[in-house]
Amino acid sequence: MSLMQRLLIALAIVATSLPLLAANTGQTRYKWRDAHGGLHYTDTLPAEALQNGYDVVDKQGYVVKHVDRARTDEERKADKASAATQASERKQTQEQVKADQQLVSAYASEQDLQAAQQSRLDVIDETIKNVQLSQSDQEKSLSEQLAHAASLERNGKPVPLPVQQQIEVLRKNIYTQKAFIARKQQERVDAGKKSEAEIAHYREVRARQSGATQP
Repeated sequence: MSLMQRLLIALAIVATSLPLLAANTGQTRYKWRDAHGGLHYTDTLPAEALQNGYDVVDKQGYVVKHVDRARTDEERKADKASAATQASERKQTQEQVKADQQLVSAYASEQDLQAAQQSRLDVIDETIKNVQLSQSDQEKSLSEQLAHAASLERNGKPVPLPVQQQIEVLRKNIYTQKAFIARKQQERVDAGKKSEAEIAHYREVRARQSGATQP
């Protein structure tokens, strides 16, 4: 084959390839469906395509990129709320993991935890006992003051103002102490329940750690 023939063949190949190159360097095309499901190919993006979502395609119709439909205000709000909920859940999980680590670090054994719990209960018990003793003393003083006032009244004498005031103070103190004792007693009940739950959780954390360390 002569040089001239090879040159003519090369020119023919280039001439044949030019239309294909021109086709592939054309304008961006889009594929989208309307509200009724009808398929469209366009060179521009109408509002309906933006609302429903669309694909960027090449000249052969192959999808290059997919773009989801535009989100409504309600959907964006829902997405934001969902993201906030997920973030909150992740934070709670992280905080729980940290709390679990602190729990097992603070108490080497279940017995150590139980001893600490009992110490807290003992403090509550001691507080209740001390206030009950004070209440008993004030109830005794109140009984004496009331007897004194009754004796004066039986003898037709007025009850002195200081005695009246002392009786009123004692009654208020006793009422306050009874309310305080009731709160502390409920606090002890709640602390007992919390201790049981804490022990159960401690066992779960220890079990998870043992399972994680086993081969």
